[in-house]
Amino acid sequence: MEEYAYRLTCELSRIGVKVNVVCEEKIDEPEHGTIEIVQLGKSLRKPRWLSHLIFAKKVRNWVMINAGQNTIIHSHERINCHQVTTIHTTLYNFPPKRKFPSLRNYLNEHIESRELNCASIRKIVPVSALIAGQITEKYSSSRHKLAPPIPPGVSDLNMVKKEYVSEVPVIGFMGKEWKRKGLPKVIEIWRELRKEMPLARLCLAGFPTNEPIGISEDELKFVDLLGHVVRKEDFYEKIDILLHPAQREAYGMVIAEALSIGISVLCSKETGASTNQENGLCDSLPYDNSIQSWSKLVIKKLNFHPANPSTIFCNSWSETAKDYKLAYENVLLS
Repeated sequence: MEEYAYRLTCELSRIGVKVNVVCEEKIDEPEHGTIEIVQLGKSLRKPRWLSHLIFAKKVRNWVMINAGQNTIIHSHERINCHQVTTIHTTLYNFPPKRKFPSLRNYLNEHIESRELNCASIRKIVPVSALIAGQITEKYSSSRHKLAPPIPPGVSDLNMVKKEYVSEVPVIGFMGKEWKRKGLPKVIEIWRELRKEMPLARLCLAGFPTNEPIGISEDELKFVDLLGHVVRKEDFYEKIDILLHPAQREAYGMVIAEALSIGISVLCSKETGASTNQENGLCDSLPYDNSIQSWSKLVIKKLNFHPANPSTIFCNSWSETAKDYKLAYENVLLS
């Protein structure tokens, strides 16, 4: 389960909301013991559209038998029998790019559309203003059901930001889907940056260290490849600035986490968390801006590196859960 859904479920239980999780299979015990878990059994993994359809049918059958009158079905998946759904991802094929229709394209559009337009839905919760804008444009008939964005919380990271050494700045990037999240562009920005800061280093995490990311043998001595990190602190304590030039990103948890520690961030405007600019730590540029413009802004941010920013971004999971509890209450009253 995506971290957003897992952390939210645990926090809802902690603040007194009775929670049942309906899923394919349980991987581990939840952090809070009062959560009941219903396992519907594993099904196909691919094609994804068929997996969505099978799971949605299983959930609907369970809901028809087990859901009481005051039960609220909160979806984090592509089902069609919910009152509340959270949109975690950018919308499918938005803006439209495919010129020729295909069965896969049609079915994915259909599954997304029924999630947002099904008869039972009362609230659509985007994780960012970026996603809210996409829903408003693509599904204008459902915009009256849009709730204000509820961003994810940030888990407490028990660490202190590293001391900045101006001669050896460390540029950080973390992401499993590294192509979509902009690692090729990060590498180009870093190469441009080294023309003025030849000792600048890269610190990369979130993907296997043997991935062919396009770093030469000569460059490797300036790169720290961490692979998958169990403790996120092992990544954040090594970097001075986070780069996240994603081509599209519904939110971007790494951005929020870095800001919560006081680490500067430069991300693309196509990233939902790019709006967290209230403390001056986060700046954004359009993804398609030139490598030179990205590099110049990185240098500017490093030169004005704040040792101890007066305010940092900090949205707790408890706050996120309280926002959902209020949304549930509004649904019950409607």
